[in-house]
Amino acid sequence: MKTIVVFGAGRSSLYLIEYLAAYCASHESKLCVCDKDVSYAQANVKLADGIEFIPLDIFDTAKVSAWIEKSLLVVSLLPAALHIHIAHLCITYKKNLATASYISDEMKGLHEEVKQAGLIFLNEIGLDPGIDHLSAMQMLDTIRKDGGLVRGFESYCGGLVADENDGENPWKYKFSWNPRNVVVAGQGSPAQYLAGKKLKIVPYHQLFRHIETFGIEDYGLLEGYPNRDSLKYMGLYGLDHVSDMIRGTLRKQGYCSGWQVFVNLGLTEDSTIIELNEGATLGEWLQMYLPASDLNIRENLQKYTGCTETDMGKLSWLGLFGDEKLPLSKGTSAQILEEILKQKWHLNTDDKDLVVMLHRIKYGKGDTNYVHTATMVLKGESNTHTAMAKTVGLPLAIGCKLILENKISARGVMAPVTSEFYEPVLKELESFGISFHEKTTVSL
Repeated sequence: MKTIVVFGAGRSSLYLIEYLAAYCASHESKLCVCDKDVSYAQANVKLADGIEFIPLDIFDTAKVSAWIEKSLLVVSLLPAALHIHIAHLCITYKKNLATASYISDEMKGLHEEVKQAGLIFLNEIGLDPGIDHLSAMQMLDTIRKDGGLVRGFESYCGGLVADENDGENPWKYKFSWNPRNVVVAGQGSPAQYLAGKKLKIVPYHQLFRHIETFGIEDYGLLEGYPNRDSLKYMGLYGLDHVSDMIRGTLRKQGYCSGWQVFVNLGLTEDSTIIELNEGATLGEWLQMYLPASDLNIRENLQKYTGCTETDMGKLSWLGLFGDEKLPLSKGTSAQILEEILKQKWHLNTDDKDLVVMLHRIKYGKGDTNYVHTATMVLKGESNTHTAMAKTVGLPLAIGCKLILENKISARGVMAPVTSEFYEPVLKELESFGISFHEKTTVSL
């Protein structure tokens, strides 16, 4: 029997698994889901009939190779750094591959080899990256075909929590995807973007100060900060001539100022292992990052960082001034912070998440300037069938279907930025309630 193999069975996998299981059922194929721990997906998929869940260590190359060799298509929802391991095996066994992750330099380096083998390695077809590419390119191509000259492009996306589930949480944030990615967000190279034809550089220690407030139609106000390198998408989108180019992340108001306190203190540092005594408290851990002082911990923190009373309240709500035992006594600062936040920012049984995406395209046509704005606001079904899992998993699943049905003409390592991707994927996503509200206004 023909087999589709999925590696990775975490939070973002459920909609993908359910979609591909239904596809396999109608095409006399089998779906195999492999991960070190398949219990989450196994317990939460709505229809498990016809799915084989296989506990598998991804570093057991012999077993992984055996599954890839017998597959019709390989899908990787593993952590991004592990895709390259799967990619090399897909080349060996001449199998197509699909992932939702950014194209890494290592993956990009396989392009010619993949192309020569006649294979498709489809990447960046989740939410962000993914739906952002698909929707942006459809809008840009429509504007250009109508004679418009694009002058500026802005795109922001955020995975949030539904307002009714904020509760007393002053951060107004809960994890709907990989917590580690949230904790280390923005680290590495400085953020770069273009404003008025001028290059703007934002180093990590200033990133969460560098925010803009947006009014989102059908929602309200959110704040956004720039992602790492917006400039590399200028060529991909055909925007080398624009004056403004920025891609960023959305958060609810007040989040960024609180996170900036963590950055200022060094709590997101992820290279140095520290070791504390067993039984060390959250307050003792926080004290390690403050100067020696006779002041109490609150006064010392406020004097050292200059943070507001509002941000002090956010840290207090997390228990960082108290006697609660640390959930992890050895690790990097970022790892310890992640464990603290996982206890405080998890989705409760009745919680729902929220995904918001915003595009703002400035263009001219004749003597008139316009702004085309598009917003997507999607609430999750439950704390397992989240908006994040839906918007990551369904575009990837539909992309898989396009590969399986030989509807992709290109070969090599690719992102979904052409009409052969965006037309069918966006059309089908609408049937799942994933769509944009668009409007065009004259710009003064």
